[in-house]
Amino acid sequence: MEENVIKDRIQDVRERFLSGNQIEEIRQNVTSLVNERLDEFQNAQNNAFKELEIAIDKLESHQREMIAYFNKQLIALEEEQKASNGEVLKLASMQNLNASKSNKNKENVVSKNIFSHFKKLANNNILAFLAVVSFLGILVLNFL
Repeated sequence: MEENVIKDRIQDVRERFLSGNQIEEIRQNVTSLVNERLDEFQNAQNNAFKELEIAIDKLESHQREMIAYFNKQLIALEEEQKASNGEVLKLASMQNLNASKSNKNKENVVSKNIFSHFKKLANNNILAFLAVVSFLGILVLNFL
């Protein structure tokens, strides 16, 4: 009930101070002002959306450029690594060739060393044999 009393008093105050045309005029002014603000807001939203699309396009373009740049860098690094690997393989094969030559030289040196030791041993044995034969010959001649 109190609510109805308050509503009635508000209606009485409106009717005393404002005529029906003035109330409608105020409504239209408020409505037009709200509509203007909504239009401005929509225009600002549309402009912001367009700017956002432009920024996204620029970002995507920059992203594609960076991907292309890094792909070029990656390809250059791969080519450099292939060249480096080729050089390493060449050096390794040269080192293997040198190692096999040095192994052959070592084998030759070892076989020459063995032969020279055998030769010395044979010379020593021959000399010892001749010494023993000479000694025996001397002994035989002394007893005869």
